[in-house]
Amino acid sequence: DYLEAELGNCEWFAGDAFSGADVQLSFILEAAASRGGLDASRPRLMAFLARIRARPAYQQALARGGPYSI
Repeated sequence: DYLEAELGNCEWFAGDAFSGADVQLSFILEAAASRGGLDASRPRLMAFLARIRARPAYQQALARGGPYSI
């Protein structure tokens, strides 16, 4: 609930600009989503993951390394 609330005023965890904090938290949230611990009950976190996944660098990393196997 804390992380959900942190995204209440901004798109990214450190404010209006994408930062290393977002990269770090993306791993945790991807793991939570893949294990069923993150769902539509936390819409801001799900929207955050959608924004991360839409980034060209994220898509390039998946193309090179393949999908997560968490």
